[in-house]
Amino acid sequence: MTNINQKILDALKEDKAANEFSEEQANALQLIMQSFKGTFRLTFIVVVTLQLICAGLAFFCAYQLVNEVEIGTKINWLAGTLSAVVAFAIARIWFFMELNRLSIIREIKRVELQVSLLAETHQNQ
Repeated sequence: MTNINQKILDALKEDKAANEFSEEQANALQLIMQSFKGTFRLTFIVVVTLQLICAGLAFFCAYQLVNEVEIGTKINWLAGTLSAVVAFAIARIWFFMELNRLSIIREIKRVELQVSLLAETHQNQ
């Protein structure tokens, strides 16, 4: 059991990124930028690009909806607007759920480090 604790302690002491970043002092933009430095960097870039495309598409469809006169075409532009807004909302919810997951993982690492430190001090006593 102490061998596992020692491995966790050594691994977390060597992880400089976990020690340099403090969630208590970070604002939302810093948390978002921190998420682009992890292993899912490409996924975050794709999702943010998808969000921008969906937002642009929603504005374009809404503009066409307002300027259209014929009812049948208006319904089509309305469907496009609603579809783009729903796709944007889904991508946004996924993005913030990932931020929450990464935050929980960082917190678990901190707890593991604290448990390892406590086990080490308890073993030394």
